[in-house]
Parts: sequence; C-alpha cells; structure tokens
Amino acid sequence: MGLFSRKTSTPSEPRTPAPEEVAAAGRALARGNTKPADRLVAEAGANGRAVAMAILADSVDYTQD
Repeated sequence: MGLFSRKTSTPSEPRTPAPEEVAAAGRALARGNTKPADRLVAEAGANGRAVAMAILADSVDYTQD
C-alpha cells in the first residue's frame, strides 16, 4: 500500500482535498482500491500524512464485516 510512500512525485502546489474526495477515497480503499488514496496523498505534499489518516479513518466506516 502506498499511502505513506514518499516515492510518489509531489506537485509544485500542494492542495488540501475536499471532504468529498477523502470520503470517496475511503470508500475505494475499503473495497481494496488504493489508487484514489495514493493520488490524494501525493497531491497533498507535506500534508500527506494528515490526508492519509483522514482517508484511513473514513475507510473504516465503509468496511464490512
């Protein structure tokens, strides 16, 4: 899983994702798709860890037992 990987390129202007984007990435992560989460974390730049934690927190809400 690449959520905490620093190997991805970061954009010149980091951005904070909208709550809807974080929720969508959380849903995708709960289904096993890491690509949306990886993209948002890479775009967040220095705030990548905070964004990753928000995505992980949202993914718990969508995980089915």
